[in-house]
Amino acid sequence: MAKNNLGALYSNATILLHANASMKLWYGVKGKVVSIPACFNKTAELELAASHDDPYADHALIKIENALNDAFIELNILSTSILADNNRRRRVNTTQCQSMKPVEKSLFVKSRFGWRLVALLEEFDLFMVDLMDAQFKARVTRHDFELKRTRALTVFRHVLTVCHASKRSGITRQDIREGNAKAEVAKTKFGRIPMEVAEGVVRAEFAPEVKHYQEPVKG
Repeated sequence: MAKNNLGALYSNATILLHANASMKLWYGVKGKVVSIPACFNKTAELELAASHDDPYADHALIKIENALNDAFIELNILSTSILADNNRRRRVNTTQCQSMKPVEKSLFVKSRFGWRLVALLEEFDLFMVDLMDAQFKARVTRHDFELKRTRALTVFRHVLTVCHASKRSGITRQDIREGNAKAEVAKTKFGRIPMEVAEGVVRAEFAPEVKHYQEPVKG
């Protein structure tokens, strides 16, 4: 009987961007700020390497995850004051503020951390629209607007910077255990990583499952 092989799961996805700041983050600045799609590719590359037991890729994912978590917390703090002010206004009814012509971007995301970045972008876009709306309606001063906007951009760009700087090594934890030449080259090129990461004790919350491959038995 023929064997039925299932294909990989797949879905089309897009995101609507309503703020100019979000568009600037999406495209990045050549030579200065990496683009969001480039980070999608980098996180997919790192996750694949981590699934093949690359400890340096695992370490990179931990740093990206920490940067993402910090950015989510910061955006939540920045958003709280604006939302609290909106909740106090019970006499004036307004619809949700949004662009009359938002830009729809296709999402080609092949990693868990890529989807975390999508979620952060969505939070950032919502925050920026709420912030601009609050400033236009005189609920936020120009000074506070600039402070909040700059802080939000800074934490988001930090995530992109960490992602861009992350590297995979091409070695496995078995190479480290053996202390072979490949492991020594990686240590010289990329530096040391924490022992608990090298041993696989500590991994990112959204790290992929490690696939262990066995050499075929000859005989």
